[in-house]
Amino acid sequence: MSTGDFLSDTAPSSAAQGATDRTAMICAAANELLAEDGLEGLTIRAVLARTGLARRAFYERFQGKDDLVLAVFAETLRNAGEQFGALAREAPDATEGLRRIVIGIVLGQLGFEPDIGSGHNRRSAALSREHLRLAESRPADLQAALRPLLDIIAWQVEQGIASGQFRDCDPQVHSKLVYNLVATTVHVELLAEEGGLPDYERRKQLAEAIWQFCRRATVADPTG
Repeated sequence: MSTGDFLSDTAPSSAAQGATDRTAMICAAANELLAEDGLEGLTIRAVLARTGLARRAFYERFQGKDDLVLAVFAETLRNAGEQFGALAREAPDATEGLRRIVIGIVLGQLGFEPDIGSGHNRRSAALSREHLRLAESRPADLQAALRPLLDIIAWQVEQGIASGQFRDCDPQVHSKLVYNLVATTVHVELLAEEGGLPDYERRKQLAEAIWQFCRRATVADPTG
């Protein structure tokens, strides 16, 4: 089963709609459990108890826990791609658009918002651990989940090259370099903060430092 299958039900039939609803229920329950107790709390039994679904309903949609985690990744990163795409398109130029994406990843979808609290941080730390593990055990599926976010970064790089703001490069390769730098650094921070309260001021400083690094590696005139 590919990651795209997890959230791809589009048929208008009532059976398909019911399957889509059950998938959404299961993913929502998984997100709640990750926020409450981290990876230790995310078990198939706990998901079934939270949703009231039968075990058969779970296994009709997922082969196991790894598939469920991948579905949560796919949903999170698809939402991130949509959110950051909107921010980038509203930016006055490509440099500002890329800055909004980088800062947004550090403070938002893969990090935290200051008013969410430790539950979101536990969820993010748990997904960070699984991200690293799945990069080894399910690399193709993980890359499929990452594609919406990588595509919006690559699109912004293409816009910058076309306008002369960014140096010439392969946008797809550059998007992976930017994402890997940002995500790896954020993963380390999340794991260090796991179980405690996040330091929002520290994260803002980190976001700016990461952005300056990415900017110097991307823009045609890094001194400008």
